Amino acid sequence: MSIIEQLVSGLTVPNFYALMPEVIVLITALVVFAVELFYRSKPLISVITSVGLLIAAVSVFFIKQGDITFYGLYVVDTFSLLFKEFLILSTLFVVINLRSYIENKRTYYGEYYYLILFALLGTMIMVSSPNLVTFYIGLELASISMYILAGMFRKDFKSKEGAFKYLIIGGAGTAVVSYAIAILYGRTGTFDSLKIASQLSMDNLDYAVIGGLILLIIGLGLKASAVPFHQWTPDAYEGAPTPITAFMASVAKVATYAIILRLMVEAFPFVAKEWSLAWAILAALSMIIGNFIALRQENVKRMLAYSSIAHTGYITASLAAPTGMGFAALVFYSLVYLFMSIGAFILLSGLERTKGWTNHINDFKGLAKKNPAVALAMLIFMFSMLGIPPTVGFMGKLNVFLALIGSNVWWLAVVLVVMSIISAGYYLRVVIYMYMYEPETKVKHNFTVPEVFTIGIMSIIVLILGIYPTLFYGISTTVSSLLIAGVGR
Repeated sequence: MSIIEQLVSGLTVPNFYALMPEVIVLITALVVFAVELFYRSKPLISVITSVGLLIAAVSVFFIKQGDITFYGLYVVDTFSLLFKEFLILSTLFVVINLRSYIENKRTYYGEYYYLILFALLGTMIMVSSPNLVTFYIGLELASISMYILAGMFRKDFKSKEGAFKYLIIGGAGTAVVSYAIAILYGRTGTFDSLKIASQLSMDNLDYAVIGGLILLIIGLGLKASAVPFHQWTPDAYEGAPTPITAFMASVAKVATYAIILRLMVEAFPFVAKEWSLAWAILAALSMIIGNFIALRQENVKRMLAYSSIAHTGYITASLAAPTGMGFAALVFYSLVYLFMSIGAFILLSGLERTKGWTNHINDFKGLAKKNPAVALAMLIFMFSMLGIPPTVGFMGKLNVFLALIGSNVWWLAVVLVVMSIISAGYYLRVVIYMYMYEPETKVKHNFTVPEVFTIGIMSIIVLILGIYPTLFYGISTTVSSLLIAGVGR
């Protein structure tokens, strides 16, 4: 038998059924591309995208947990399915609010929709990656799409500046990740996470392992906008169209948190002491720098950008406690952060459609008297990000705090508490301006039905999960336990 015959005989047809959500998202993106190219029907493009995402979200429930396809390069376990469902639904909420915003800003392009779908597809590949090559492919697909999305305000200087910084710094991060992968492959001879773990232990650590791990953490920290690799975040978030900012701050970041957890647990379980310390340092820096710079911001959208850096610190702090409790806290906080960030940014996008609105803190003066419902929703999101009960943000921070205490990482637990108190300076400032000042203008804010629906749903979820987090935390605990046990692999 020839070499070619041997290779062909070893090939099998991939299990495309396990890829059903990804296939649906990809087909939807291609259909949207064709419709935009030939018909340019704005309502049709929006409807096709929304329906495709809805079908993809439903299809997740029909995937068999434990399926592996593409010769072990792609895994479908409970961990990946949970994150995929939330990533798809979050993207759906962004998409249904996109058209009214970009039409109002006179920057409508059909590219928005299929680029969002390609970015989503990249994040879905990331969370199902048991292999460094698959992870890199997903990371590149998501990153390149978001570089373009960040600069879609083509005539706006801030948008182009933010996109340029995102491209340069994000490209550098991708290069660092690729170099880390090369070093780890050279040291272990494999890209598979479990096989890497089998060759690494405390007894055989060397400069190659430590160097590769450090570079990987730097690259992932940059993608998660952890300090000191956060410089792209405020400009990219402020310059991007606000629904796109919502997508970047929620879907893209949560997918990054998910792959960080998967790689650390599956590929480096025997060097947890080293990477837990590294993530603890990055988390502390992110909480401190993110919160203190946020205090100085007059633009609320930019303030939320720095707030997202601080939340990266809160979430990755759970990695300093490399236990089931810490990992469950990361899953829980990552998923509930979706509701807070999407709700806050979609609310801002609705306000931005008001003539003269600039997102300056003074614009919020007297908002409670002009639009009590909108002010109440903003109050709920601000309280949740601050961590005031009975919002779910409090439960997220509490879980991380308890995990740190359980692992005797007292110093980081103290930083978390102190920085949460510091953050009250800018979160409550928005609330004070809304409720304790008289409105400077009598302009009414008109929200579309999708915006009202999204803001209302997110507000209700934030409150319900804050009052009754047991079921949601139980799911997070189960998922983290299965990930540690390698169930599904």
